[in-house]
Amino acid sequence: MNEDFNPGKAPENPPAEGGNRLSSALEELIQGRLSRAGSPSAEQMDRESERRKAVAAKPCPEPGEWALLLGDEPLPAHSDKVIALLAHAAGCGVCAERLRTLAGDISPEESAFLAELTLASAQGQRKLAAELARTPRLSGSRRAPKLYLWTGAGLAASLLISVGLVSWWRMANNPERMLAEAYTHRRIFDLRMPGAGFAEVTPQMHLRGGSPANGSADRESRRLPEARARIERHLEAAPEDAHWLQLEARSDILEEKFDPAIEILDRLVAAGPVTSSLLLDDASAYFQRGTATGSENDRATALDDLRRADELAPGDPVVLFNEAVAMEDRGQVMNAVETWNRYLRFERDPLWLAEGRRRLQALEQKLNQLKTHQSRMEQHLASPATMQALAQDSAARQSLVGDLRYRHP
Repeated sequence: MNEDFNPGKAPENPPAEGGNRLSSALEELIQGRLSRAGSPSAEQMDRESERRKAVAAKPCPEPGEWALLLGDEPLPAHSDKVIALLAHAAGCGVCAERLRTLAGDISPEESAFLAELTLASAQGQRKLAAELARTPRLSGSRRAPKLYLWTGAGLAASLLISVGLVSWWRMANNPERMLAEAYTHRRIFDLRMPGAGFAEVTPQMHLRGGSPANGSADRESRRLPEARARIERHLEAAPEDAHWLQLEARSDILEEKFDPAIEILDRLVAAGPVTSSLLLDDASAYFQRGTATGSENDRATALDDLRRADELAPGDPVVLFNEAVAMEDRGQVMNAVETWNRYLRFERDPLWLAEGRRRLQALEQKLNQLKTHQSRMEQHLASPATMQALAQDSAARQSLVGDLRYRHP
């Protein structure tokens, strides 16, 4: 410690306040340093240089340590800590000026605040960290992220539910689906329609092109008129839209208005592009009109359409089902059996699959009967003698005529 600061010498007039004592001490230190600067000797300059190097080598005290010089109690003049602080302030101009400013006008509240600055020291920080570690983590800052998380999850779930409901509503009220439901509600013919569920055929409920018969108005499906209304609204905006025109023709088939349906579908097939769905509807219209009017030409046209649709969609069970039915109608038993077997490989719906099996079994039974009848006929026509015996047996002749009619309906 330099010669100008003598800790053993008590101050002549001790101030009453800590801030005044510190101010006086700092003034004495600074004034003594300035007075020496006027006529320094070589020895003093060497000591001063050594002292400054020693001060510069040490870091400045922590902010909380200066509270020892700012308290209300008398300065412990012989305390090593106080001596070290004053010595540092004497050699460090920054700390001396800072303490002079603090000591000039300090209140008791400011003294207490400076005392609390011990938290800025390394030991104080470790103490604070230990206290925080023992504090339960139940603050609002921890609850807020959870609240935001649950709120966001709820909003996301609500959005997904809304999107799902809208998608379900659109699917349930799609005109194509509504037509399929109308078919399932009232299946009036053997042929199938795309997307329709299984239903037993109940043709007696309707008359061709007319109103429901036998008081069956209460059994009418509301889906058909609803689908028709939606289709008409779309066609008002786009009269030449091929998709909506095809759905209009499909609704005509369900209403047994086959002539307008065929007119629309033939025009769409001629304009193209030709799809299996378009050919399927066209075949249904021709087949139903041929069945209602007895037109062989319409039913032949229906089978031609279905064969073309089969080429475009070989694995479509609806196409295969209708094609097999049309082949049966045209007396093409062997082709129908082969088509039914293909159908059974592609169909997945158990109810439609069961109907296909029933039809195939009935057709195979019919085919076996035809083979038996053919064998009997060959026996009667094997020689002139058997033919003469047949001519004389009227019962045998009637049986053979029945066989021929059974084989060619």
